Amino acid sequence: MIATKGTKLMIRYIGGVLLLVAALFGPATPASAAALPGEKANYVVSFGSLHEASGSNWVRLGTYSFTSNGRVRSDTWAWSQTAPAPRVGTGTVPGGRCSGTSTTVRPCDINTVKGFLTPATEVRAGSFTLHADASGRQYVNIAWDQTAWRTEEWWVETAPDGTYARLTSKYARKFTHGYGYGSNAGLTVRRPMEAVLGHDAPLTMTYHRATKGSIAYVDRNWNMGQYIRCTDSTWCLTYKTASTSNCKCAAPYDKDQSLQNYIQQVTGKDRRDTHWHWCSCLAKGSQCYKGNSHVYPLLQIIDDKARWRGWVGVEASFYPYNDQADPRRHDMLSVFRVTEWA
Repeated sequence: MIATKGTKLMIRYIGGVLLLVAALFGPATPASAAALPGEKANYVVSFGSLHEASGSNWVRLGTYSFTSNGRVRSDTWAWSQTAPAPRVGTGTVPGGRCSGTSTTVRPCDINTVKGFLTPATEVRAGSFTLHADASGRQYVNIAWDQTAWRTEEWWVETAPDGTYARLTSKYARKFTHGYGYGSNAGLTVRRPMEAVLGHDAPLTMTYHRATKGSIAYVDRNWNMGQYIRCTDSTWCLTYKTASTSNCKCAAPYDKDQSLQNYIQQVTGKDRRDTHWHWCSCLAKGSQCYKGNSHVYPLLQIIDDKARWRGWVGVEASFYPYNDQADPRRHDMLSVFRVTEWA
């Protein structure tokens, strides 16, 4: 008898006669695959080391990709007070019905922080394991191959509808705050600005910000309904607030106490968006403000059904002047999320 694939030859003696018996065996059982955090493979993450003492704070924004062989990869953008990054123009000036009138924003080149217009350059690899605390709450332990990063742990929760999962920082030697959201959608999957604008579920923004020697925590509503999609650049959303207490510019600044707000798609090839805002009065009579505006790199949260569910982001707004004894004290670094499930 010729043994075929899936058989095994066995030698038997029956009645003093040597026989070859072919016995069928199934394929070898593979080693068990590692469970994924929240049963999701691809996460967008925002984390940072934020302390009251200024000078060494930093933030990172990027992706964590988990695989069933127990490995994880991180691709992140990084900004730090030890190397303050300038603001840069994206090349997008909002036009059409969303700018240029008394009730719309000014047609200015939308700013972001330097480095975010190119792919993430910081790459790490490691292994992960899933655990549960005494109450049964799940968390993931990540041990990076790069020893300087050591170990970090994140609480893991699954959304009520099961289509995406959430990471909340539990423990890390390297950073103090962190958020993450993931699904099984690929990291090149994103939604266009018109889909973001059409999202009608209530959104919450929570963030931790380090500036002027303190750490602030903010939890507030985020209203996408205020935004207008620009007809001359469909990848852009804007809105101008009415007078706001957030803008209190004394003389010799302008009297316009409104706030200019811009959101832009950075690329259609991945999850990157960016948010920019500034007080109109700070422009001092100019059309556009070139100073200490707020720049927020963003990554879209996408669920298993390719729906937009919010952003994770960081603020990396470094004080651009030399008119202060300690300019780093006036940097604004934040770790935040905007999402319906916070």
